[in-house]
This record gives sequence, C-alpha cells and structure tokens, in this order.
Amino acid sequence: MERYKILEELGDGTCGSVYKAWDKQTGEIVAVKKLKRKFYFWQEHTKLRELRALRKLNHPNIIKLNEVVRENNELFFIFEYMDCNLYQLMRDRKSSFSEEEIRNFMSQLLHGLNHMHRDGYFHRDLKPENLLVTNDLLKIADFGLAREVSSMGPYTEYVSTRWYRAPEVLLQSSSYTPAVDMWAVGAILAELFTLSPIFPGKSEIDQLCKICNILGMPDLTIFPEGTNTSRLLGIFSYEEISAANLSDIIPNASSEAIDLILGLCSWDPSKRPAADEALQHPFFHVGWVPYPLRDPLELKLSNTGAKPNLELNLWGFGHEPEDCFLGLTLAVKPSASNLEVLHNVSQGMMGEDILFCSGLKDDSDQSVKFSQSSLLPSPFAPSLGQSTMSQSD
Repeated sequence: MERYKILEELGDGTCGSVYKAWDKQTGEIVAVKKLKRKFYFWQEHTKLRELRALRKLNHPNIIKLNEVVRENNELFFIFEYMDCNLYQLMRDRKSSFSEEEIRNFMSQLLHGLNHMHRDGYFHRDLKPENLLVTNDLLKIADFGLAREVSSMGPYTEYVSTRWYRAPEVLLQSSSYTPAVDMWAVGAILAELFTLSPIFPGKSEIDQLCKICNILGMPDLTIFPEGTNTSRLLGIFSYEEISAANLSDIIPNASSEAIDLILGLCSWDPSKRPAADEALQHPFFHVGWVPYPLRDPLELKLSNTGAKPNLELNLWGFGHEPEDCFLGLTLAVKPSASNLEVLHNVSQGMMGEDILFCSGLKDDSDQSVKFSQSSLLPSPFAPSLGQSTMSQSD
C-alpha cells in the first residue's frame, strides 16, 4: 500500500471504508476500499462473493477493480475513481433533471444490470449511493451483497436499503430472483424525477404501507409459499387502499416514464420487465419518428404496376367555429391510372387536394379510397359530431 497516498475519506460503511488516493506510480487518482474484516490467510479473500463478481463482470457501466492488496492481514480493493454518486448528484441539484438526462442515466444502469444478470449475478443493493457518476457516465458499484443467480436459497432477509427493497423481501420471502434489482430500478427512476424517494418507509411495515398507498393492495395469491403475507393483512385490516394516480405524484414525468415505473414496481416479480426488456420500453425511444408516408399527390398516377401502399391524410380545422372540420382520408393502393384529382372540395378543408377513384366498381385490383369528414360542435370538442362516409363509384 506504500504505492498509494491516501488523500481523503469518501465514505464509511458496514463492510469497509472508501478513500480517495493517489497512485504514485501512474499519477492517477484511485478509490481504495479497506475492508473491516481481517484476513489471516491469502486464500480467504478468494471466497468473497464481491471479489468473484468484480473479477467476472467487465462492462463500461460497472465499476472496474484495478487490483487487490493484502497487507498486515488487511484487504484493500483498488478501484477506478469516480467523481460522486447519484445520491450526491440529486442532493446538490437546484432543479429537476430533464427527461433526457434521466433517460441517459437509466439506460446506462439497465445496460450494466443486463450484463450482470446475463453473467449470472444480481446486485441486491441497488440505490443511488451505489451508482457512481463522472460527468454523464454512470457505473454500478458496491457488490458486497451480490449473489449468483444460480445460488440456492434461503437468502438473507436484509438486503438493500429499505427504501429500495422489493416487496417480496419485505414480506420475508426466502427465495427471490433478479427481479428485486428491477424493483430498485423503478424506485430510482421515480426518484430521479422528484429528487426524493418515492417509498421512504420508516420501518419495514411502514415501507409496505407506503407502497400500498401508491400501488394499491396486491393480490395475495401472487406470492409464493413461505412469504409472510400476514404483514400485508395487518395493513389491509384498517382500510381499503386504492392505487394512487402516479402522474399526480410525479407530474413532471411523461406517460412513458410513468408506465415504465409502474411496470418495474409491480407487486408481482414475474411481471417486472428484465433489464433488456426495459431497454425496449417506449420511454427509451420517445424520439423515434415513423418513416413518413408518401403524399398521394406525389405518386406517379400512370404507374399501374406499383406495389400496394397505405396512405393516410388528416385535414386541419377551419379558422371559424362553424368551419371546425376534421377530415380523414384513407387510400389503399393509390396506384391506378384512372385516379381523378379534385381541388378545393370544401372551404372548411383549407384547400387540400383530395384524390378519388372512378370506375372501380367492378375492378377489385384497382384502388379504393374512402373519405370521412366530421363536423365538430366547437374547436375544443373532444368527441365527433355527425359524420358521413362515402365510397367512390
């Protein structure tokens, strides 16, 4: 350890203390974790789950272990240095994160978690303090409670900080899955929007009560045998609890974010998406724009050999309340040679060009076009008024 000069203490936990240090050989700043347990034989440390996980997991969004040092029966882990953790970042914020910033952090967390789960480990202690950040780069850290997915129960009841602990763990289930990590991801996602925990329970029972107040009462049949559901029955005996509107609790979150949070924070572990499935959620693809449909007016009307196309046109509203027109035009295979172009069908349609087919009554191979217009009682009316549909001859 003479190679490293300790600069300051970064944190102190149950298993060890973490220091900021300077590597005299390379000139780099590193993080040194000093374990509190004594190791009298070199072979002892090789049995540590944390060390086995860190040596196996190699991913840009998982903290990198540089080396292990044993000196005077003390064990030191030398890590790459990160500027801060996500909790510190949220604590020091004066305004909410943008959804794009949240999407960036969550995408990195899920990529690292997906790699971890695919390599056979689940973390069991995901929380903002264990997510390290430098600039916009996020890395998962602190694998002291990590376990192999293939390992057999019973598992310890105390895993993760209470606010991020999955219901099955709070209900003292002795067997659980990597879905406990996905619950924590959902709680962290909600916290990134509000900058405060969504389930800040003061005890395990209070934790369950706060979850019920937001998600409503669960179906007790979803929990496996050996789960202490009596904890929930004690809460239900007081009153019927309905699910809250999460959009009221997190008003700055998009509907896609709300849907993802509710999926991740599902009472039923089997219904929570895996990390790779969560990455496919619309929340991470809100900027996606469908390939634009072609304008029927740009089609070469003489091209009878074109492949079938589906065209959809929406007309705008008029400027006056009585001209509040909603029009929809649907064309299937607009490639016939005998299409007619009709201009200015209605002043309420703001001069859009409309295509109709003629002479197609007995020719199923040609184009068919439907036109529907609806007159709305006011510009703000949410429902359609009288409507008509006509098919061209």
